[in-house]
Amino acid sequence: MFFNLNERSYKLNHQAGFSLLELSIVVLILGIMAIVVIPDSAPSDQHKLDLAAQLTADAMRFARSEAMRLGEPVGFSQQNNEKRIRVYRLDTNTVPWTTIFDVYHPVSKKPYDSVLANHALTRGITVTANRDFRGVCNAVTNVYFDGSGIARCADPETVLVNRYDVTLTLGSNSRTVSLTGVSGQVSIQ
Repeated sequence: MFFNLNERSYKLNHQAGFSLLELSIVVLILGIMAIVVIPDSAPSDQHKLDLAAQLTADAMRFARSEAMRLGEPVGFSQQNNEKRIRVYRLDTNTVPWTTIFDVYHPVSKKPYDSVLANHALTRGITVTANRDFRGVCNAVTNVYFDGSGIARCADPETVLVNRYDVTLTLGSNSRTVSLTGVSGQVSIQ
């Protein structure tokens, strides 16, 4: 067998491969395909509003369920300027009743305090409220539920809630969380 050492040496040093230009073109094509194929993952205004409405409705529903479970007054404090809803209990041994914010979220085990501005997905939302009571309510931002789930004003505690609407707005979209006082039903529209 006869072979040329120079030819063998040449084949070992010059193996087939891709140039930097070829690799750059492939990466560019894959990048363009990813942009076209993968949908926009940024949440839309409607999704942000849905999340904010759900957080608000969950706080109202939790307050009602805790009041009915414990047989004691538990309520929520909805503050527009802070874009916040908190769940509290009332100390009925004081006159007037004292609001105590020591009700804990069932999952996070932290005080139930939902601040929309702190949630990355709900920033920029405007919060307004329309409150209708069956009488004069001195603490319109504080609503509690009695042991049977009926919504009432926290001061004076005998005034019933007719309807309590929280409207969340972002751009041209909005969601309204509504509480019907006597039934205690919370809905999102």
